[in-house]
Amino acid sequence: MKWTIFIILMVYFVGMFIIGVISNKKSKTVEDYYVAGRKLGGVLVALVYMSSLVSAGALVGWTGQAWSYGFWFIYAGCAVTIATFICWRFLSGKVMRISKKLDLLTVPDFLEARFESKAARLISGIILLVFTVPLMVSQFKAAGILLNMVTGISYDLSVIVFGVIVFVYVAFGGYYAVVYTDAVQGGLVLVGIFVLLVTGLSAIGGNLGAQYAAVNPAGATSWPTVGSALTPIALIGVLMNNFFGALGAPNYIKGFYSLKSPKEQKRGYLIVMAIVCTIELAIVVIGLCGRVIFPNLESPDHNVFNMIDKLLPQFLGGAVLAAIAAAMMSTMDGLLLMCASTVENDIMVKVFKMNITEKQRVLVARITVVVIGVISVIWGLRPPVMLATLMYPAWGILGVSFALVFYGGLYWKRLNALGVCMGMGCGAAVFLAVSATKWSPFGMAPIMFGVIACVIATLIGTYASKPTSKETLDKFFPEKTK
Repeated sequence: MKWTIFIILMVYFVGMFIIGVISNKKSKTVEDYYVAGRKLGGVLVALVYMSSLVSAGALVGWTGQAWSYGFWFIYAGCAVTIATFICWRFLSGKVMRISKKLDLLTVPDFLEARFESKAARLISGIILLVFTVPLMVSQFKAAGILLNMVTGISYDLSVIVFGVIVFVYVAFGGYYAVVYTDAVQGGLVLVGIFVLLVTGLSAIGGNLGAQYAAVNPAGATSWPTVGSALTPIALIGVLMNNFFGALGAPNYIKGFYSLKSPKEQKRGYLIVMAIVCTIELAIVVIGLCGRVIFPNLESPDHNVFNMIDKLLPQFLGGAVLAAIAAAMMSTMDGLLLMCASTVENDIMVKVFKMNITEKQRVLVARITVVVIGVISVIWGLRPPVMLATLMYPAWGILGVSFALVFYGGLYWKRLNALGVCMGMGCGAAVFLAVSATKWSPFGMAPIMFGVIACVIATLIGTYASKPTSKETLDKFFPEKTK
C-alpha cells in the first residue's frame, strides 16, 4: 500500500463527509434540499456543472477512448463543447427564470407545468430512473479500480466503501452538500487534469503526432480509415452520444434552477465555456500521451492510473487520484439527488398525491438516495469491461429525451403533451430495443435510431393532438403571446 496516497485520499473523503454534515443545517425545506433555496452564484453553479460534466467516465473513460481511437477523438470533445455553449446560451437563463416564476423543483415539474400532463411527468421520471442508474454504475466501476489500485483492498469492497461515503454526504446535506463538495471537487479536477497533461507531455518529450503514429498509425489520421478502431459511422454515433449527452442531460440542466439572478447566469456562462474549451482538449491529449508511453494496456481505462502509478511521485499521485475521486463523486452526488427528487417529488407527491409534511419529504428523499445508491453499488460490482461503453449510451439517450423537452418546450409553442410523451417514450424504447438486439445495419449506433424515433414520434404526436392552452403558453412565452 502506498501510504502517502492513501492518507491524501482519506483526508479528502473525510473532508467531503464533513461538508455533507455541515450542509445538513441548511437543508430544512424541500426547496433547500433540491435547489439550494435558489440562492447560488454563477461561480458555484459553473463549478458544479463542470465537475458533473467531467465525470470518471470522462477523466478515465474519455482518456481511454482517446488512447484507443487516436487524434480524431478530438471531435468528441468538440461535440461536447458546442453542446455546452448551446445549453448555457439558450437554456440557462430561460430555465432559471421559469423555474423561479413557477416554483419548479425538478425536471418533471417543468414537463407538467409546460405541457399540462401528469403522464409526461411520469414518463420522464421513469426514463430518468432507468437511464441514470447506468451512469452511476460507471462511476462506481472507476471508484473500484481507483481504491483497489491504491489500497490493495478488493474491487468489491472498494466499490462498497466509496458508495457509503457518497450516500452519507448526499443524504445528509442535499443540494447544498452537492454544491459545496462539487465546488471543491471541481477545483481538484482542474488541478488533476493539468498535472496529468504536463506529466504526459514531459514524458514523451515532444512531437506527439509522430510518436503516436509510430504506435498506432490508424489513429494518427484526421478521420477513421482502414484499420482504425472505429468506422466513420461508428464515430458519428460516438459524436452524437457526446453532443446530445451534453446538450440535454437533465443533471446538467437541473443546476440552472438554483441560479439566483441573470447576472450570475452570465457569469457562470463565461466561466463554464472557458473551462470546457480547455479541458476537452487536455483530456484527449492525455489519452494520446498515454498510448505513446503505455502502448500495450490490458484495458484503455487503465491509462490514467498507469500514468499516476509510474510517472508521478506519491504526493502528486495522491492529489491526482483525489481529483479522479472528485470527478466520480461530483457526478454521482447530483445523479443520486436527481433520482431522489424524481421518486419523492414527482412520483410519490405529485403523481400519487401522498400527503406528507416538508420534514417527511426530506426524510423520504434521504432514504431514496440510499436505496438507489445500493442498487447502483450492486450493479457496479459486475460492470462492463470498458467504462465508456456503459456511460455513453445512457448519457446520450437522456440527452436526446430531455433536449426535446427543454428546447422544444421553451422555443416551440406548438409542441404539446402527446408529442413529448411519444417522443420520449419511443426514443427510449427504440434505443433499448436496438441495444438489446445488437441490431446495427451499416454499423449504426443505437443513439441514431433513438434520435430518429424521437423526432418522428414527436412530430406525429404534436400534430395529431390539440395545442397546449393559451393560458399555459402565456407563462412560458409572455412576450410573444400577449
